[in-house]
Amino acid sequence: MAGPYRSCEVELTFADADYTFKLPLIRIAELEEKCKAPIGTIWKRVLTGEYHAIDLIETVRLGLIGGGMTAQDARNLIDRYCDQWPLEEWHTHAVAILSACVIGFEPTDGGTGDSAPKKDAAGMTDSSTSPQPSPSVSKKASARKTSKT
Repeated sequence: MAGPYRSCEVELTFADADYTFKLPLIRIAELEEKCKAPIGTIWKRVLTGEYHAIDLIETVRLGLIGGGMTAQDARNLIDRYCDQWPLEEWHTHAVAILSACVIGFEPTDGGTGDSAPKKDAAGMTDSSTSPQPSPSVSKKASARKTSKT
């Protein structure tokens, strides 16, 4: 995204291809309803490992829809791969999607796609008191490919 704004979307390898994930306000409201918690609580649960499975799966599904996929295509993709992955795969993706939503990302490599969490004016990491994602979470959260069967 051009200008001083940070991107709230992230591109991740998921299931069978690379997809754009984004949680605009309408999807955040839906995620909060599905998970029966505010976005800050969902983000904290995911970052601390105290998540519910629905926190992970709905974050990925709604992130796909927010990134431009139809609701039906997102549901089909989730249904196809949901039981094939351990929760840690879902967790890695949910951390990246929620971090993009809450913190945002800005290009750090001249615009080739790698991103970093938002930094405050002093160059420190995000100044919020919320838990921060681990440094291993990158724009390409997973290079794992799963065959279509």
